[in-house]
Amino acid sequence: MQNTISCKNCHMENPIYGMICKNCKAYLREKIFNIDLWPTLGLLVENPRKGFNLIIQSEHKNFIFFISFFAAFKFLIDSMFISLAESKQEPVFGNFIKNYFIEAGTLFLIVLLFSLIFKLVTNNFGVSTRIKDNFSILVYSMFPHVLGGILLFVVELTIFGGNVFSNNPSPFQLKEFLAYTLLLFEGMILLWSMFLSFMAVLSQTRDILYSVISAIIFNFVLYYCIYLNSHFLFN
Repeated sequence: MQNTISCKNCHMENPIYGMICKNCKAYLREKIFNIDLWPTLGLLVENPRKGFNLIIQSEHKNFIFFISFFAAFKFLIDSMFISLAESKQEPVFGNFIKNYFIEAGTLFLIVLLFSLIFKLVTNNFGVSTRIKDNFSILVYSMFPHVLGGILLFVVELTIFGGNVFSNNPSPFQLKEFLAYTLLLFEGMILLWSMFLSFMAVLSQTRDILYSVISAIIFNFVLYYCIYLNSHFLFN
C-alpha cells in the first residue's frame, strides 16, 4: 500500500490529505475549503478516484448529514421491502420516525466502525489515513442509495400506490414486468454503491485486493444489519 503526495521542492513523500510538506513546509497543493456537492457527485460518476481524493483533501466534510439522512431513509425502505418479501401475512409498518432513527443510528455506527478499522489496518501497512476522511468517503459512496430513495422510490409509489408495501395484492401481482424491472434497478443501485465503496478505499490505499475485500465486507455488514432491522423493526 502506498498513497502519498510527493513534494515538488524536496521530494518528501507526504500523506494524500497533506497540504504542507512535513519536511520543508512547502505547499503541496491548493487549499480546498469545502466540498461543492453537485460537481463532486459528478466526479464520482465520471472519475471516482478524483472525486474521492477531493473529498479527502477538503477541510470541511460538508453534506455528510444530507447524504446520510437520505441514505438512512432508503435503507429503512429496504428493510420494509425485505420484511414484506418474507411475510406471509399483511405486514404492519408503524412508528416510522422511531424506526428511521434506529436505521440512521445503525448506519452511523457501521460507518464509524469501519472508518476506525480502516485507519488501524492501513496504518499497519504504512499508509496514513484519518477517521474523518474514511467516514466521509464511505458516506459519499452511498449516494446511489440517495438517488434510489429520492427517484426510484417515487416511481414505485407512483406506479403501485399504497400496494408498494402490501401483499394483498403485491406489486408483483399487480404489474409483474414493472415490478421486476424496478427490482433490477434496485440491484443496480446496490452494485453501483459497492463499486463506489471499492473506489473510496482504493483512493486511500491504491491496493486493489485490499479495496475489493474491504468493499465486500463493508457492504455485507451494512446489508446484513438492514436485514436484521427488517426483523427487529417490523416483526
